[in-house]
Amino acid sequence: MDNRASVAYVLGAMSQPSAIPEYNRIGLDYRKPIPRPKTHGPVIDFHTHLLAARHADVWFEAAAHYGIDCFVTMSPLEEALRLQRDWPGRFHFIVIPKWPEITLDDWLRRLEMFYNLGSRIIKFHMAPGTMHRSGWRLDSAPIRRLIEEAVSRKMILMSHVGDPDLWYNGKYAADPAFGDREEHYKMWADVMGSVIDTPWLGAHLGGNPENLDRLQDLLDRFPNLYLDISATRWMVREVSARREAARDFFIRNQDRLIFGSDQVSGDDRGFDFLASRFWCHRKLWETAYFGPSPIRDADLPDDQQPQLHGLALPDEVLQKLYHTNGLKLLSRVGAGFGGWG
Repeated sequence: MDNRASVAYVLGAMSQPSAIPEYNRIGLDYRKPIPRPKTHGPVIDFHTHLLAARHADVWFEAAAHYGIDCFVTMSPLEEALRLQRDWPGRFHFIVIPKWPEITLDDWLRRLEMFYNLGSRIIKFHMAPGTMHRSGWRLDSAPIRRLIEEAVSRKMILMSHVGDPDLWYNGKYAADPAFGDREEHYKMWADVMGSVIDTPWLGAHLGGNPENLDRLQDLLDRFPNLYLDISATRWMVREVSARREAARDFFIRNQDRLIFGSDQVSGDDRGFDFLASRFWCHRKLWETAYFGPSPIRDADLPDDQQPQLHGLALPDEVLQKLYHTNGLKLLSRVGAGFGGWG
């Protein structure tokens, strides 16, 4: 569907608001054939949330259509064993607490149980809202205890620090209890600097795709740091908005960036919802597509929806994003996928 047809589709459906799902504003056929990514070896999505084993069939149907093979996922411990049994070799589980009933003792138990299932990554969700609700920061004593336990097991540390500028300039600015970005990134740098020999993965382009200079500084200062490129709407909006600078950043740092979608499963999330996220990522990284995003960006008004502007990254960069870098990171902690790594 070209841009004129997309506009006609949206205008034609305006009299029937419920006819336009938020994941397909431009009337795409998500089942239309699409070539696999041009990579040697399995494509690894390094940031996902497959929340229940009952979601796996449609998850893998959509993933197969878009050429995504293996997943590093934040699945609940209670679902992990069945997923591992039913889809052998397709998952690496990330250690997470039981949301929202988080206690240090329970998280430590889950760390041990996940580790025994083969998990070699632990995730700390330290976005401003999470820190505000829990009272825990990345440098709080309970989190430092968990970091020590993970480091002693030679695991990868993963964090979500930061949030969109739109949030810092909006809902967070209205309440000083949320803190500010500069303080949050000083906290992260201080903790990361204390475990400089441990690999660290920063989610969502380090939580600040709006400031590539900040990300470059972090990568230059911390050789143990990698960044994933997950969060579909956020990446579409902010990477596209600074397309040329972002493309240069990706090429310059091609050995430190890892593909992730931030795909989240759900009972009401079928093939088209899941496909919409994979479609956007593949268009954003692999092509020079310039046009409307099929996914409504809830952070912007309907008359200011972002344009997706693909980076058309070189094949050798895509090979690293989709496959090589993820395997290299896992190999640092003795892990891999089905003989790869």
